[in-house]
Amino acid sequence: MRIYITNLSQYNAGRLVGEWVELPCSEEELQDALSRVLGKDEEYFITDSEEMPFTVNEHDSIYRINEIAEEYEALGEAERLSVSFLLSEGYSFKYSIENCENVLSYPDESLEDVAYSLVQEGCYGEIPESLSNYIDYSAIARDLEHEGYTETEEGVFYAN
Repeated sequence: MRIYITNLSQYNAGRLVGEWVELPCSEEELQDALSRVLGKDEEYFITDSEEMPFTVNEHDSIYRINEIAEEYEALGEAERLSVSFLLSEGYSFKYSIENCENVLSYPDESLEDVAYSLVQEGCYGEIPESLSNYIDYSAIARDLEHEGYTETEEGVFYAN
């Protein structure tokens, strides 16, 4: 995750003075980057960002962005996937961080894979072996989708 901070006064004067900052970083590293970019000026803005799991606006506080990046970095892989899913569903980053543990995730699986797993785990009761070949997993997958399961490129998610 990184952002490009730009000196606003220099930008308004027609010069691009800025620097990429890798996040998260220490407050001292952040202050050093600001000092190099701003010199004696006081205003900056963010002109670009890369690999950010959340939206960054040009006038956001880089200190707050850094804090959010630290929170995100502290999450495990499953939680990061859940946060990304919640963000894609339109939730705020704060809500996504606070509620990522309430999301069931099935990484790299399709709805049909999840349907099969749920049947095998006994979520639909005990299925006699003689009937197992007749189960319509694609129909179960459609039902799961209507119940709120969402299939994405990263896998299947269910926010309960």
